[in-house]
Amino acid sequence: MLISEIEPIGNVGINLLSEEDAKSIIDKIIELPLRNACKIFLEKGIETVMSSANRNNVLQTGERPTEREDVYGQQWFYPSPTFKDAGKGYSWIMLNFDSLSDSNKDLLFSIEGITGNNGEKIGERIIWFVHPFEIGNLDYKIRTGQYSYEFLRTALEEKEIPKDISVDERLSKFEERHVVLAYNDRYPRNTVILRMPIKDTTTVDEVEEYFTKFAMCFKDQHELNQEQKETATSKKQERKQKEIEGDSR
Repeated sequence: MLISEIEPIGNVGINLLSEEDAKSIIDKIIELPLRNACKIFLEKGIETVMSSANRNNVLQTGERPTEREDVYGQQWFYPSPTFKDAGKGYSWIMLNFDSLSDSNKDLLFSIEGITGNNGEKIGERIIWFVHPFEIGNLDYKIRTGQYSYEFLRTALEEKEIPKDISVDERLSKFEERHVVLAYNDRYPRNTVILRMPIKDTTTVDEVEEYFTKFAMCFKDQHELNQEQKETATSKKQERKQKEIEGDSR
């Protein structure tokens, strides 16, 4: 069966991680080629946001696939790019970036950085880091390293400066790489789109295999979250012990 034979499903997505009958919901709202991958993401505790693998993703005569350079910086022009542009010539799955573990974020950065023998940016074709709009609040700019506290103290009064915000190195990497594609603002503001190039001869089995293998590359977040909790607890205990030792001197 060909992707060009798959009709789009118009149902609105939900956060499947919060649903008891999530797998049966997947069969209703996710198109056939992506169901297996979405079930794997569900089992690994990874939040999917939107997806598309149907005849609308197949290019028509005279069309060309949309690449990162086609949408980068274009949000200031009319018509501005939308999430649908990610699917011109590509099947795709969108994940909530903020819900990913550090290991899985690093995996995406690694894949996105892959280049070909001649320097072509292969990874940028299949991994897009996406905002629905530019985020301009101070908290976010501090977290992504765009503004330092030293700079802000030269420009603002102390009472106007957000307190105790640390730079998030992975969010900073996201910000450096992001594009803006308009989508409903009830969805997460930081997302990542996994893409597969398709054409009119691409089969459902080929798309299913591609995204299934992609999903299998991610680490199980149930296990990782437990490890991170244990690491955080251990570090907290170490700090407490150092404080006790410091007080006893």
